Amino acid sequence: MSRFMTQLGKHELIVLDELGFIPFTATGAHLLFQFCSALYERVAIIVTTNLRFAEWSSVMGGDERMSAALLDRLTHRATIIEFVGTSFRFRQQLQRQELQSGTSVDAAQTDAEETPEVISLP
Repeated sequence: MSRFMTQLGKHELIVLDELGFIPFTATGAHLLFQFCSALYERVAIIVTTNLRFAEWSSVMGGDERMSAALLDRLTHRATIIEFVGTSFRFRQQLQRQELQSGTSVDAAQTDAEETPEVISLP
C-alpha cells in the first residue's frame, strides 16, 4: 500500500465520487480513513456524496469515532457546497418524459430547486 500512497501523493487533486453510495466494511472504512489521513493537507480532495454528516457513521462500518475523525480532516479548511433540489440526472429524465408526453415542468419551480446553498467553513 505504501507504493500506492506514494503515487497518489504526487497528484494535486483526488476526487472521491459518490462516497457512501455503498457502505464500507469495517476494514474498508479503516483503509479510507488511512488514505485520507495520509493525504491530509498534502493533496486537495473533492468528495461528492448525498449523505448528511450525521449519516456517515452508518456508511463507515458503524464506527462513529472514526467517522468524526475523518470528517474533521475532510472539513478542516474546506469549502462545503450543498446543492439543494432535484439532481441533474433526475431533471434530465423528467425532460425526456416531457418530450415523450408533450407536457412541461413549471420553470419557476425548476429554477428554485437548482439554486445551490454555499457554506464556507473557517
